[in-house]
Amino acid sequence: MFFFTRKHASKLIAAVVAVSTLASVSAAALDQPVALLSSNLNASVGNVLTSDEINAAEQALAQSKDKAETAAKEQAAAQTAYKDLLTAPVSARTVAYSTSLLASSTIKSNATALGSYKLSFYCPCATCNGKTGSKTASGTTPTEGRTIAVDSSIIPLGSRVYIEGYGMFIAEDTGSAIKNNKIDVFVSSHNRAYELGIQTANVYLLG
Repeated sequence: MFFFTRKHASKLIAAVVAVSTLASVSAAALDQPVALLSSNLNASVGNVLTSDEINAAEQALAQSKDKAETAAKEQAAAQTAYKDLLTAPVSARTVAYSTSLLASSTIKSNATALGSYKLSFYCPCATCNGKTGSKTASGTTPTEGRTIAVDSSIIPLGSRVYIEGYGMFIAEDTGSAIKNNKIDVFVSSHNRAYELGIQTANVYLLG
């Protein structure tokens, strides 16, 4: 606000340019004493800023720099966490809803949100799978906690899929009834498939 109290427009413009330049200096430059910064600035544009004004500007810039560095570190950590999701093994586990498996901010900000999906559950029996002990459409052995059947025109086979509340899966199978926003989640027994019934959940495509 103090810039607008100056009498001369030329000094106003010069002061704005000077402060803009100050904002882009390196960390080393920010470590210079206030007196030196004030001297350099006033030598360039005349007596437009006091030492107190320079000190306040320096403190504001230092705070902005700290915030930028913190944000950069957080972003790097989030990117690392997301890369880990893309490479970590998806192991066999019991499928069950858990609030600990809600989608993290890392998933929400990096993955492709596919929206709400209808979840059904199937097992290796002939009733669920057409025949007993068959392989998946991608040639793998279906495994609870890893295998899901998808509409491969939307979710390519081999993709990693995060189902909110249920965790990470791999799209390994298809089915004639699995179209659009529907996913069939593989479980180990018909009783478990029956108990889990029909659910809905937000789905994210990781890659």
